[in-house]
Amino acid sequence: TRLLEILIYSTALFLIVWLFRTIFTKQLSPRLKYALWFLVVLRLCIPVTLESGLHLFTIDAPTAPTINTAPTAQQPDWDAVSPQADAPALDGGANAQQPQAANPTSTTVANTGPQLSWQQWLLVVWAAGFVLVLGVSVSLMIQLRLRLRKLGCEPGDKTNALYEQIKSQMQIRGRVPLLLMPDINSPALTVEPFPRLLLPDRLLFAANAESMAFAMAHELMHYKRKDYLVCLLLLLLRAVYWFHPVAWGLFYLMRLDMETACDSMVVARFDRERKLSYVNLLLALGEENSSFSMQRK
Repeated sequence: TRLLEILIYSTALFLIVWLFRTIFTKQLSPRLKYALWFLVVLRLCIPVTLESGLHLFTIDAPTAPTINTAPTAQQPDWDAVSPQADAPALDGGANAQQPQAANPTSTTVANTGPQLSWQQWLLVVWAAGFVLVLGVSVSLMIQLRLRLRKLGCEPGDKTNALYEQIKSQMQIRGRVPLLLMPDINSPALTVEPFPRLLLPDRLLFAANAESMAFAMAHELMHYKRKDYLVCLLLLLLRAVYWFHPVAWGLFYLMRLDMETACDSMVVARFDRERKLSYVNLLLALGEENSSFSMQRK
């Protein structure tokens, strides 16, 4: 019953947020659009429902077992029973014979293994899906870490100096390692408890210092906003609710709004010319990703 409540209320809340964003898309800021999805995240994280007079559905409570209050049969008065004179002694000796069974023809029921109820079978199916979906996410993280060890390389002094300058301007004191990767098409921040910032190595030759600064600022803004922790939470919710379409749709739509909100925060203090340069960089990276996808297909 509790799980059914979570599924129904989260689906309704997901549709309400999606419709609200769609209708008022021009009036809402990118950060507010992104923040609205946290209502659905909270609904999936909180396993209880607040009681109110309004219910979307009702479930009949199971009837409690009744207790038989009928009077019991009168117990015999053992003091009134007199022992027989020729009755055998009650303290049989060592050689006394064991009494025969009252019904020697009765058959014994064979012990069978425990039978699982349908609720327990559902729990087994859920656990299998949870392990599978979470295992795929963890395996992808491990594969990425192995690729970073094999292909990742540290940038030169000029790139490191620019990177430290951007971190200082954004007031970021945490340690975020910077690595160059040959097999990626756009900058990225890894989704892990201690993330790393990845840059395509060809970006050093194809972009100028301003474009490099924009790319670093975008990924560092993700770090400053703790978006990597939100992504970890979404991965966990997707594994827990692997059977719920809302968990998969939330993972996709929320990450899209996450990128838009991050861009809006990066360009918040830019003038018009720098905003145009930033947009041109995003378009160039998007074209590279599209061409790379077409080549893979």
